[in-house]
Formats: sequence, C-alpha cells, structure tokens
Amino acid sequence: MVNNWHSYDSIARRYDGIWGDRFEEAARHMWDLIPHRAGASVLDIGTGTGVVPRALGTRLSELTFIGCDRSAGMLSKAKAQMPMLCTLAAEAAELPFRPSVFDVVTASFVMSHLENYQAGLIEACRVLKPSGIFAMTSWAGGTNPYSEAWGRLLNESVSKERLQEGVKRVTPFASYFEEEKNVNAALTEAGFADVEIHTVELKCRLSLEDYLADREITSEGRYAKHLLGSDIWSQLVANAREKLRQTFGSDFNYKRGAIIALGHKK
Repeated sequence: MVNNWHSYDSIARRYDGIWGDRFEEAARHMWDLIPHRAGASVLDIGTGTGVVPRALGTRLSELTFIGCDRSAGMLSKAKAQMPMLCTLAAEAAELPFRPSVFDVVTASFVMSHLENYQAGLIEACRVLKPSGIFAMTSWAGGTNPYSEAWGRLLNESVSKERLQEGVKRVTPFASYFEEEKNVNAALTEAGFADVEIHTVELKCRLSLEDYLADREITSEGRYAKHLLGSDIWSQLVANAREKLRQTFGSDFNYKRGAIIALGHKK
C-alpha cells in the first residue's frame, strides 16, 4: 500500500484538533476585512475541514456558500461538521464554474500549495463577478526558539536539504508567499485591482505534547516520518520531548504572523 504522506487525507482526522483554532482565528481576521452582504455567493478554494466558513459563525446561513478542495477526506470532515455547507471536489487551477458567478472568493493558506499559483489566482478572478472580492491568507516569514530547536533535533536524523525536497512537494511556494511584496505582485499580475495587504499576529499557546503533535502533521514532519519509519520517528519524538522539556518546560507561547490580502476584480 502506497504511503500518501503528502495527501491531506492522511491528516484529515487530526487536523481540527491540532490546527483548527489557529486557522479559524486567521479566517476571522480575514472576514473582518471583507464587506458583508446578506445573500452574497461565496466560493472557498481549498476549504479543507471548512475552517473559513466555520469562522463566519451564524452569518454563514446568510450566504450561498460553496467549499471546494482536492482532498475527499478533508471535505468529509467539513460536511460532517456543517451539513448545510455545499462541498465539491475540485482543483484550484481548474474550477468547474462559469465565469462571473461569485461575489466573494477566498483561499486561506492555499496558494502556496499550488504547483501553478498563477493559474489558481487567474481562476479565482475568472469566477468572480465584476467588482467581486478575492481574499487570501498566507504565513508570514519568521521563526521562534521552539521551531529552531525542533529543526536542529530533526536534522540529526534527516538533513535540512532532504526535508526541503519533501516540503516543496506539498507547498512549493511557501517561502514566496511569506513576503508581502510577493503576495501583492501575485494578485496584481493575476488581474486584481486595489490590492490591500494586511499582517496580523496569531498567538500560539501549546503544551509540549500539542507542539509535538503540531510538528508531526506539518509537511516536514510527515515527510520525515515517511523517510524514517514509525519506529525511528517515535524514538526521535521521545528524544525531542525530553530535550525540549529541559530547555523550555511544558508550555510553549509564541506568535506567528499571517498575511491577509484582498483584491477586487476590475
């Protein structure tokens, strides 16, 4: 049986428990910047477990909302949590919709995953109505003592260069979208006008165990586990648990920047 470590199907069951709150907070910041109009039609590209529509709370019922994603496992979780949500399996670069049908298109932490992000942005623009709004999020660049320490421990078993090969398979443009100027350029080149760029700081408060769980489901962690096998990975985590506890204790507190970009269809 092939180990599809790179597929989000492999982490769909654990996704919300580890990352849901953090991504939902980013989505709420994004919605705060989008003018709200009851009855508007919305498409969420790469909806995953439905974090973006879930962040709307009761306002979701006021909208015609479709969430699309390539992962059937993630869509299944979204539907289980929000039976009223219309979900659809689709590729971001080949959206199965006519031109000019949505008032709002969102893509939260999605564009960095695409092999051709330009095609994804052009598709988002194509399905928007004239004067419609596109909104996206991406992680800003930066690091913290915890990730630096984890990285050193991980590199004792898998080289940094080897890990980068795996990460690029999942998020080939992660580093590109960490820069505000690149996000601005990408939206402008795709044909969006009046592009706005905002950066917010998300507070992360995790126990040591939650932090290790977080590291395991990242693309880097999944690839390392795939290379090492479950037994060696478990040994690595046990070693990391002890060393991180000695250095930082059992509670991790840090901030991570998220870029929010809005653009309007001409």
